[in-house]
Amino acid sequence: MKHNIYSIFLTALILNGCTSSNDLVIPQTEFPLAYSNIVDSKNIIIEEQWWKNYQDEKLSLLIEEALKNNHDLQTAMVNISLSRASLSSSTSERYPTLEVQGSTNKIKTSADTFESNTHNKYNNYSLSTVLSYEIDLWGKYKDAQNSAKSSLLASYASRDTVKLALIANVMDNYFTLISLNEQLNVINQIVLAKEEELKRYQTQYNVGSISKIDIYQEKSSLLNLDMEKNSIEQAISLQKSTLAVLVGKTPKEIDEFCKEIFKEKLPNDITVPLDLPSNLLNNRPDIKQAEENLKSSNYNISVAKAMYFPKISLTGLIGFESMNSNNLFQSNAVKNSLGGNLVSPILNTGKISANVDNAKANKELAEINYKKTVQQAFQEVYDILNKRDAILKNMEHQKTYTKNIEEIYRITQNQYNQGYVDFIALQSAKRNYLSSQTNLIKLNQSLISSTVSLYKALGGGWSEEYLKKIEEL
Repeated sequence: MKHNIYSIFLTALILNGCTSSNDLVIPQTEFPLAYSNIVDSKNIIIEEQWWKNYQDEKLSLLIEEALKNNHDLQTAMVNISLSRASLSSSTSERYPTLEVQGSTNKIKTSADTFESNTHNKYNNYSLSTVLSYEIDLWGKYKDAQNSAKSSLLASYASRDTVKLALIANVMDNYFTLISLNEQLNVINQIVLAKEEELKRYQTQYNVGSISKIDIYQEKSSLLNLDMEKNSIEQAISLQKSTLAVLVGKTPKEIDEFCKEIFKEKLPNDITVPLDLPSNLLNNRPDIKQAEENLKSSNYNISVAKAMYFPKISLTGLIGFESMNSNNLFQSNAVKNSLGGNLVSPILNTGKISANVDNAKANKELAEINYKKTVQQAFQEVYDILNKRDAILKNMEHQKTYTKNIEEIYRITQNQYNQGYVDFIALQSAKRNYLSSQTNLIKLNQSLISSTVSLYKALGGGWSEEYLKKIEEL
């Protein structure tokens, strides 16, 4: 009998870890030739701190603060801890359990039985070490562990998705705030010019050279400028409070944060390569998350299928048992056992089949989600690149327009100095020039925003090493 048990144990160990899981083929996406690789994208290193390309210490400090304090990122970190605990639990299922069992009983037998007509009283003391182990014949626990491991990797990717979005939001809000400050400076100059112009109109009205309608038109125009200025100031306050929440400021700190002084001029946009390999999309954490979720769901199918097959459990026990506590640890009180247990489903296969179908459906959903994530990622990059192209063209037109308006303003200044035009004509030329600058500021902010979005869409962008490779081609 003992020989048979050892044979079963040895056979089980040989079969242990066999898996019924199917090899998973990750769906491949074919990208247009225009977005094919021009360098070996496997060697492209994504910059960990890509925001430092803007060389703005204030921005870097805000991002560091956001990464420490943001609640969404903290939630993602807790989810990682949960996934790690789940993996530890799944891993422990693959190994034997060792327990200590102890008991003490005072027993009084029945006197009304076939074998006895008197009561018997005795004590029973027991202390044992029990080893239990379910042989993973079909790889159920191994696949469950792999599924948990993929879920953990997916939770890491989810954290990186939150982190990437947080950094991009901080940058976008920060540059929008600077753009608004720049626009406020321009509108202040326009308001001053309009106020000077209104004074001249008032003088002309007092001597009767213009009508009252002209005065009211100029006053209305100044009021519109004041309302525009107020709107920009309000937008600045709202932008500061939004940024304060992003970096994790408390309600008390938000008020102080809104009083901080920020830069009043946008930086120049950074260089974006003309040719970007489509494989850069593989660096997106949401694609990695979708891929790991797909792997996890594939392993779950195997876990569900394994329930069709028999389960073999081995149990070993060694310990002491005695009716007298003083003799519990004597050699005569030693006991041991080794046994096996086999359980195979017969009438509950319908439930198992339902679980398998459920696991297959979840895998199908995960595969659809993976394809959708990749498709949306490519669309996002494609749309951003097209948007950037349109912004760059508009900027060239606006720069040319601003240059022409600036030349008109310069000529008008010369004519005013020579007495050929009046002060009102000079102020009008100045206002037109300042207004053209406002449009240029807005376009510059849109361009920087699109670059930040492109970095985000590519999972962190491209490294300086990649730019050097581009230049060498």
